[in-house]
Amino acid sequence: TALTALGVAFAVPMVVLGLFWYDAIDHMIGVQFHLVDRGNVTVTFPQPRDDAILRDLAREPGVLRIEGQRAVPVRLRAGHRTYLTSIIGLPAAGELYRPHDAALRPVDISAEGISLACRLADRLGVAPGDTIILEIMEGRRRKRDVAVNSCVDEALGMNSYMGLDALNRLMGDGAVISAATLYADAEALPALSRRFKDLPVIEAVAMKANTLANFFDKIAALVFVSAGVLTLFAVIIAVGVVYNNARIGLQERAWELASLRVLGFTRPEVARIQFVEYFIEIAIGLPIGAMLSQGIVTLLAKYFSNESFQIPAIIGPRTYLAAVIVVVAAAAASAFVVRRHIDRLDLVAVLKTRD
Repeated sequence: TALTALGVAFAVPMVVLGLFWYDAIDHMIGVQFHLVDRGNVTVTFPQPRDDAILRDLAREPGVLRIEGQRAVPVRLRAGHRTYLTSIIGLPAAGELYRPHDAALRPVDISAEGISLACRLADRLGVAPGDTIILEIMEGRRRKRDVAVNSCVDEALGMNSYMGLDALNRLMGDGAVISAATLYADAEALPALSRRFKDLPVIEAVAMKANTLANFFDKIAALVFVSAGVLTLFAVIIAVGVVYNNARIGLQERAWELASLRVLGFTRPEVARIQFVEYFIEIAIGLPIGAMLSQGIVTLLAKYFSNESFQIPAIIGPRTYLAAVIVVVAAAAASAFVVRRHIDRLDLVAVLKTRD
């Protein structure tokens, strides 16, 4: 009985492992493209520009809000560990691009110091309160000691952040920006895209809608195909596990069931005796399987994340529901097949095989 319940329990994470990728992708998109990055247009300049350009861009038709940013390539050094990345300078009280922590709470970028992605901090072996060395890879290539203020739990990339004013002071260039995030009216986006592409001061224009489309084409589509194949095999395995347990239970109790038939029990009564225990085992196995699913997904997310993205260990209610439906459907199909075997028991042959 315990092994049967355990077999049913392991059938649940088999299905969950194939389906949770959809929840993970939806969570990554929701956090990165709607909660962190709230703008729908990003423009970059070929070189840092005076932030007065923001006022010119804000006057373009359809632009509702605009904020400047600056990205500076650096090598972060902590002892013998180094990492080449860019520091993103964000304005104080910015709303269009605001990092969040693992609990989806906004992270305030301090006016001094640096905030690191948690995976980047782990790679460098530092924690809030430690000091790291910034080797600036442009301009006069200065080196500066900077305190780590906080860690940002991000799904995409291994970024580092500073306040825009603090980054400009560090660079000694005055109030300049290298990019701008805009929130514009949806109807004005096509005209804005054409307008910005014609401006020589703008090097590149990125529309969030196009970025999302490219994401689905290049990353999410591959994940979804892999998840679909994995889900198919998971369903097959889950059905096999449940049906195999049912057939073993019938084989072990064939002599007792045949004896009950000889004593006068009807086929439905004999089947009910067999299936009550069977469905109790399934009822015990399903919640255990749900707990196993979360543990396995957490372990998978930990070891399969890389520098490009971190897989969130998110399992949505629909995934649990789908896994339960698959297992219960497999159980119902198995019960139907087993019931037919019970009805066709050769009583004499079964009773003769008793050791």
